[in-house]
Amino acid sequence: MTGAGRRAEPWQDRDVLIVCGTTLAGFALIVTAWFGAGGTASVARQTAWLNLAVAGFAVSSIGLCLWLLRARRAVGDRRIALISLAPREEQEDPYEEKPLRRASSQHLVRAAGMVRLHRRDCPLLTGKDVTLAAAEDGELCGVCAP
Repeated sequence: MTGAGRRAEPWQDRDVLIVCGTTLAGFALIVTAWFGAGGTASVARQTAWLNLAVAGFAVSSIGLCLWLLRARRAVGDRRIALISLAPREEQEDPYEEKPLRRASSQHLVRAAGMVRLHRRDCPLLTGKDVTLAAAEDGELCGVCAP
């Protein structure tokens, strides 16, 4: 977000104006409904003022939700920009089928219940009993594969 043409803040000026405008409009409707309902003794008339207050709350809530969603989108874009090493156009498709890698080392192990082969120093084997496995017994682990 700090690149050329990008702002460091998650919100733009327009977003701040929208949240302030909707909050003030909702607050004005609630206050109007409060004073209107306070001057009437009839429950039927107070119900109409209550509807106005609920509408004011809805207007204010919608503005605040839009504001938070904009921030969430900006944070997500920032996270993607920080995590990715390649430009977005050059990134590989995570759902693309990749050929299976076969093991070639003689020092591979497998723990009970595991399908893939691991090197002895693989973090997925921490605290597990392992047995030696042949290179033809399966495919390599994605964490420790050389």
